[in-house]
Amino acid sequence: MPSRGQCANLLVPVCCSCSHIAYGSLRMEPVFMILGQSAATAACQAIAAGCDVQDVPYPALRERLLADGQVLAWDPAAG
Repeated sequence: MPSRGQCANLLVPVCCSCSHIAYGSLRMEPVFMILGQSAATAACQAIAAGCDVQDVPYPALRERLLADGQVLAWDPAAG
């Protein structure tokens, strides 16, 4: 996400900086859907709070994404 000085309220969920190997996994449709859900949730929270998306507190975003059933960390022990 760009800094406030570069551009406020811009969300581009599929423009990621990664290697070509990582991008091979990233470009799968389920991953794009998860990235879109995350961006939309952040946008909704910013609108509800009347603030820029850069000011949405991560703990609140994380809590909402987890409540929606999104997996934010992979636990290899879980299978």
